[in-house]
Amino acid sequence: MMTILTDIVAVALVLGVIVLVHESGHFFAAKLFGVRVETFSLGFGRRLAGWKRGETDYRISLLPLGGYVKMSGENPMDGPTGDPREFMSKPRWQRFIIVLAGPVMNGVLAVGLLIPMYMHAFPRHTFLDHAAVVAAVRAHTPAAQAGLEPGDRILAAGRESDPTWDRFLNEAAISVNRPLPLTVLRQGKILHLQMIPRAVGAANELRLGLTPRQPILIAQVTPGSPAAAAGLRPGDSIVALNGHSLYMRQSMIQQVQGSHGRPVSLTIVRDGARKQMEITPRRMSLDGQPPHWMIGVALSDGVTFERLPFLQALSASLADNRRNATLILVLLKKLVSGQASPTVLSSPIGIAAVAGQAARQPTWYPLLELTAMISLNLGLLNLLPIPVLDGGLILFLIIESVMRHDLSLKLKERVYQAGFAFLILLMTFVVYNDIARTVASHHFH
Repeated sequence: MMTILTDIVAVALVLGVIVLVHESGHFFAAKLFGVRVETFSLGFGRRLAGWKRGETDYRISLLPLGGYVKMSGENPMDGPTGDPREFMSKPRWQRFIIVLAGPVMNGVLAVGLLIPMYMHAFPRHTFLDHAAVVAAVRAHTPAAQAGLEPGDRILAAGRESDPTWDRFLNEAAISVNRPLPLTVLRQGKILHLQMIPRAVGAANELRLGLTPRQPILIAQVTPGSPAAAAGLRPGDSIVALNGHSLYMRQSMIQQVQGSHGRPVSLTIVRDGARKQMEITPRRMSLDGQPPHWMIGVALSDGVTFERLPFLQALSASLADNRRNATLILVLLKKLVSGQASPTVLSSPIGIAAVAGQAARQPTWYPLLELTAMISLNLGLLNLLPIPVLDGGLILFLIIESVMRHDLSLKLKERVYQAGFAFLILLMTFVVYNDIARTVASHHFH
């Protein structure tokens, strides 16, 4: 029950902030050009609460699935009355700015939310920036079915060549339920494989069955330990044990413990140079635990904390949002061409599951990052040339500017009806998918 409540509160907070910022863009742009704003609403349907100030009714409405700004004379089907404060009475360039201001504010919010994260030591998993080398493969998963094996280096995945884990996971995320071509380097041979990524649960979590290779970095060396005697230092990267490459911390720990005191040969990388050291593990006890064979090092947990000054944080935020925007546009292109499955789309049900997970984390970073990503999504999706969306109205304005006269009200009415029907069908499909994933996930568990 508490999980559901957290999901509801989290999605209400996330979508509420995003919608408020989006509609504020329309609102302030309309005020700037002297357009009368009759209603500013968070939510649709019946008015639940609010206040009236001047000519505008500020309200919270029954259905919390968006919001709207109602401007005087904005409905082209009503026909203009000639009132200079009506939306349709304004020059097309002013109407263009008013419509565009909503998506632009979503972009501003996405950039703005990431800046304080980078200024306040944002945690990042270091493996994301390393080459995509596979450490382990779980049976009966997409990775196993594709034929991937430990030690494989992914040289290409879809449109990505020589990807880092970050870029590989993004490419897999937009290829859910569709074949993703892979080029793999295995023991000096080039292989061409194909993987079909899967996503599970209402949160649409990516499930590949892969464990990434992570650098095995020494964080601390215990004084007087075998590691200290051998000359190991913090910052050394352990790449092999007894001549066999290491891909996971756990593998190294298990092999050292299984040595039963026999000397082991470690290959490390220090300042770009490889060194080989022989170390004899010793039975040691930590924090009152039973003694184990150890060499006396503490390994890094693979998380770094970035603390950037404002201008660098702004640059990092812009770069992240540029990369995310490109990913969204590639996904849209794949959806239109049939190369991506519509099941990657999420309704408020799916967003609630993801938002709830983020809200249950020990810091606010995941929720802020999620809000930024959804805000960017909403801004870009609103620019699609679909009637009823901002992009549809922008398209009409561009066409009318080129033709130098307004399109007929009858044509606009038919196009708006078709656009509305399309969005209803799409939302029905996406909601059904989210419910089906949730039921399947609960049944599985």
